[in-house]
Amino acid sequence: MQSVTAWVFLLLGLIGVLFALCALVAVRGQTTSRLSMWHLAFGLPGSELSTLLATIGVGLAIAGWSLGAGERLPGRTGLVLHGVAVVGLLWALWRARGAGEVFDAAFRKAWGPDYRHEIAPSRRALLERKLRPARWWKPFAFRHPAVDWKRHLPYVAGAHPQQYLDLLVPRVRASGPMPVLLNIHGGGWMIGRKGTQAMPLLMHLASHGWLVVDADYRLSPGARMPAHIVDVKQAIAWTRQHAAEYGGDPRFIAITGGSAGGHLVALAGLTGNQAQLQPGFEAADTSVQVVIPFYGKYDMLGEHQPDPPFADFMEEKLMPGARHAHDALWRAMHPATHLRGVEAERAPPILVLHGTHDQLISVAEARWFVAELRKEYAGEVVYVELPYAHHAWDLSHSLRGDFSVEATQRYLEFQYARWCRRHGVEPTSSQVPGSGAP
Repeated sequence: MQSVTAWVFLLLGLIGVLFALCALVAVRGQTTSRLSMWHLAFGLPGSELSTLLATIGVGLAIAGWSLGAGERLPGRTGLVLHGVAVVGLLWALWRARGAGEVFDAAFRKAWGPDYRHEIAPSRRALLERKLRPARWWKPFAFRHPAVDWKRHLPYVAGAHPQQYLDLLVPRVRASGPMPVLLNIHGGGWMIGRKGTQAMPLLMHLASHGWLVVDADYRLSPGARMPAHIVDVKQAIAWTRQHAAEYGGDPRFIAITGGSAGGHLVALAGLTGNQAQLQPGFEAADTSVQVVIPFYGKYDMLGEHQPDPPFADFMEEKLMPGARHAHDALWRAMHPATHLRGVEAERAPPILVLHGTHDQLISVAEARWFVAELRKEYAGEVVYVELPYAHHAWDLSHSLRGDFSVEATQRYLEFQYARWCRRHGVEPTSSQVPGSGAP
């Protein structure tokens, strides 16, 4: 029995070391591969669930020792590996401590050291710290007692099973219309669903004076582009038409999303009201007031760097056919195609977020997209590059994730205050949440 325990203990130690190693070491590559997917599978939990995993590692070490695993060589080796894993995971947690300052430095560079004073005085009290370490041991406990989660509302007539959205509505309504945030999930345009991504951000904002919409869209390979962006625009149109029914302000809609969702929200922000992407609802207003893509896929045509495997993926899974047969559509799905087409007065500000350790979409691609934006786009662009952050770092409660939520809230409140001043609108004051954290 002790022999089996020792070998099991060794195996668990090896798994713990993989979590720590992949969290700490970046994979440098330009294309998604099996290696990058495996690295993400270990690196993301090791990086963002480090508190929980380190605690489990300590518990396993104590349990293994008490069961006699240390009396055999495999068990003693496993004990050492558990120690290495715990140290590595705590190091990953320590490295995330500077994320808040990275955000703040980018904002100060863009707007000056006193940018927080531009946030509406009636809403500054909403900038409550989200940093509560107790939640790092419950990383996927998202529900908030101050939020009413309305699920599965269709946003088109005769909706496809993937043309539904959720609403996160403050239980205590504000005195006036609330700004609105629309979230679009990622998943390579092929997987993913509402209610699973960016939930720490969505719940926090819904409990702090925002109406939040979380939308699905038709997925490939069953759906081919432009179906994905058409659905996103349908969700924007529905939000603009119905937000007021739930206390939202249809005049101010911010849009965010990660990975493939980052691509779609960037594309939506750059193609507001383009009739060719709004078949059957050409007259609907699909403009947005703020765009926040997280770790998005922007280079659909290999302009930054040729990527034959991704081009093959697009042809086989996403597009209706090869590029030479559908060149105009391929170009239309490439956000950089539309940079010059947005007039300055209609160009929403864009906040681009990316991590240096992203395994699936190279940080170099984000830098390329930001350079293109700053060269061609008439709107304001702010770029935040988070050191050591992996792809999808915002999915759970974590130190880096909490800093990201706080900073994104500040950015949105800053842009909402600017929009209100520009349009002569009084910002809606909201009550400071008093029900506590979930």
